[in-house]
Amino acid sequence: MKYVATVAVLVVLAVAPSAAFASGSQCQTYNPQTCQPLEPPSSGSLPFTGIDLGLLVAGGGALLSVGFVLRRVTRRLN
Repeated sequence: MKYVATVAVLVVLAVAPSAAFASGSQCQTYNPQTCQPLEPPSSGSLPFTGIDLGLLVAGGGALLSVGFVLRRVTRRLN
């Protein structure tokens, strides 16, 4: 009997959120100006994300170096 009650509660909990999201979209309700589709960029280049590739490579190299040093130190202790 406990098993049936547990399954019934789980089914109700799984169905309840879907009913809450069944209403109209937020785009139409709160801000209809944002529903307009965006035009794709005319040029074929990728957008600048602001990540400096040199710093990313330096950070990766530093992490690799620390990993190798830790492996070397722990081998000596054993």
